[in-house]
Amino acid sequence: MPAETPVPPPRLHVWRAYHALALLPVVGMLGGLPWANRVHPLVFGLPFLMAWLVGWVIATAGLMACILVLDRRHGVGAPTPGEAERAP
Repeated sequence: MPAETPVPPPRLHVWRAYHALALLPVVGMLGGLPWANRVHPLVFGLPFLMAWLVGWVIATAGLMACILVLDRRHGVGAPTPGEAERAP
């Protein structure tokens, strides 16, 4: 029976300052509701509140993409050299 190669332990997640960007959508959606809670003006035919929320949903995707790029740049979540061979 061949000896199995040892599996390296998974990388621990390290909190970095740019992870705080993930809080912006929460603040924008929930904190901005009292300010944005009105129907007029219409934005692209949507009431202002709905346009506000749609805008934050789109911004959330952009912010999460930025966080992913920064994480990969710091080596978090990137595959280790031996993981590609072990993948099914």
